Amino acid sequence: MVLMAALLLLGSCVKLEQKPVDKRFYALEVARPGAAVTTSASAATLLVRRLQVSPRVSGRELVYRTGESAWTADFYNLFFVIPADMLTQDLRTWLGSAGLFANVVDPSSLLLPGYILEGNVSGLHGDFGAKPAQAVAEIQFILLRNVGSERCVIMTRDIRKSVPLAANTPAELVRSLRQAVTEINAELEGAIREAVSRQ
Repeated sequence: MVLMAALLLLGSCVKLEQKPVDKRFYALEVARPGAAVTTSASAATLLVRRLQVSPRVSGRELVYRTGESAWTADFYNLFFVIPADMLTQDLRTWLGSAGLFANVVDPSSLLLPGYILEGNVSGLHGDFGAKPAQAVAEIQFILLRNVGSERCVIMTRDIRKSVPLAANTPAELVRSLRQAVTEINAELEGAIREAVSRQ
């Protein structure tokens, strides 16, 4: 009986500890190169709605395509914030510094927008099924002209960019995704500038 009590007491002192999971967090931080343009091409306000993101890549985990119909999410390597918020904020900042509009706002603004930009992110992943492996970003955009109670589509653009990976690592994937989204935003800026100049 005494032996059993001693064993129970000894067992209660054992600490079963596991090494904490080592997660790494990344942000794309896509910034428009060069100095901000201080004079605006249009006196109108642009409303940039929150980008919609395909469920396949909407989580914080980095996503890899490993085969024709095979996908996996990386539990240990994640975006610091969800892609929808991260990409939307960077896009608003980019367009605000491009000098296309007098103001670039989010839906909480009380300013009446002359234009509305919407977007859907269908790709934001590493394609390891491709040879060589690539970072892939794809976004569909719609630009609307807002006049009174009427809204008309003045531009649609589906932009897909892929950047080969120098190494198959999460850090390299994020760097290459940053480059891909930078190229998308630059092409979008040019398309918006052209569409607005026709109005």
